[in-house]
Amino acid sequence: MSDIYVTETDNAQLAANSQAVRIAVDRQRRRETIQSVVTALLGFGVLVAILALIALIPTTKNIPQIVIYQAATPEEEPPIRMKELTNNAQPKPPGASSSMAKVIASQSQSPVAVPIPVTANPDSLFGMEEDFGPGFGTGEGDGDGGGGATFFGSRRKGRNVVFIVDFSGSMESDAEGGGGTRIQALKKELVRSINSLPASMNVSVIFFSTTGWTIDTEGPNHYTKGFRGNGKVPEVNWYPASERLKGVVVEAIQKMPAKGGTNWYPPLKMAFSMGPQPNIVYLLSDGEPTDADYVLEKMEEFNPEGVPIDTIAFELPGTPAGQLLMIAEETGGKFSMIYKGKRLVGGSAEDMTSSDYD
Repeated sequence: MSDIYVTETDNAQLAANSQAVRIAVDRQRRRETIQSVVTALLGFGVLVAILALIALIPTTKNIPQIVIYQAATPEEEPPIRMKELTNNAQPKPPGASSSMAKVIASQSQSPVAVPIPVTANPDSLFGMEEDFGPGFGTGEGDGDGGGGATFFGSRRKGRNVVFIVDFSGSMESDAEGGGGTRIQALKKELVRSINSLPASMNVSVIFFSTTGWTIDTEGPNHYTKGFRGNGKVPEVNWYPASERLKGVVVEAIQKMPAKGGTNWYPPLKMAFSMGPQPNIVYLLSDGEPTDADYVLEKMEEFNPEGVPIDTIAFELPGTPAGQLLMIAEETGGKFSMIYKGKRLVGGSAEDMTSSDYD
C-alpha cells in the first residue's frame, strides 16, 4: 500500500492571498467610482452646453412695421376779420393776409393696421331734378372740428370756405334739363350749401362778372363798382356760419342780379388776399373769360400756398371748361361739369373740354 501525503496550507500564505484579493477588489471599486464620477461630469457638461446653446438661440420674432398716415395738428388760426353787415358798406383796403398752415402727412409706427380708404372717381352722371336743388350735396357738414362743405356734389373738409360764383349776364340763360335759368339753379345750390354749413365754419361769397364784388359792395349795378384786378384789393370779410349771419348772406344772394361779362382774375385775387386765406375754394363759371391765360400765368403768385381750387363748368363745354380743368389740376383741386342737368366728373367731364364743343 502506497503512502499518501497530505500537505496542510500555510496560514501565513492564506493570509497573504486574502490580503491581495482585498487590495485588488478595492482598486477595482476605486476605478469604477472614478469612472462613474467622470461619466457624471461629462453628462453634466453636455447638459450645460445644450442649455447654453438654447439660451443663445434668439426667441424674438421680427414683427413688420406697419405705417399709418396721421395729419399734423393744425395751428390755431389767426382772428377772423368781421364786421356787421350793412346795406351801405364800402369796400376797404385789405389787411395783411396770413396763410393757413399746410397739412403735412407724417409717418409713425403702429402695432395695429389702419386701412386707408380709396375714394373712387367714376365717370358717372349725377342727376338734377326739376328746380335744380335735389341731387347736389348732402345737406350736412363734412369732417370734424372745422367741418366741411359741399357744392354741386364737390365735397371738401376745412374751416374757411369761399364760393367764387359767376353772376355774368349769360347766367340768365335757360339751363338745359332743369326747367329754369342758370342763375336760379346756382342760387338754389349756393343757398343750400351755405345753410348746411356747421356753425364752427366761416363763409364768404365773391360774385364776379366783369369785376369781382361781395355782399358788402353797394348796389345797384354792383358789377360796375367791383374790383377790376388792379390797384388795391377790396377787403373781403369772413362771416361765422351762425344762423343769423347765414340768413343775412342768403338774403343778399337771393337779391343779387346777374349782369356783365366774365373775368376770373379779380375774384380769385380777392379770395387769396383774405386773412386768413380760405382752405376750401369753389370757382363756378358758365362763360368764356377774357383773362384765363393771365390767371394760369399768375396762379403761383396769388396762390403761393397751393390751396386746392375746385372748379365747376356750368353748362360750359369746350375750351373755357378746359381752362377750368387746368386751374383744378395746377392747384390739386377737383373738376366737374354740369351739363344738360347732369353732373359729370372724371373722364366724362374731361371729354367735354375738347375744342370740338366750341
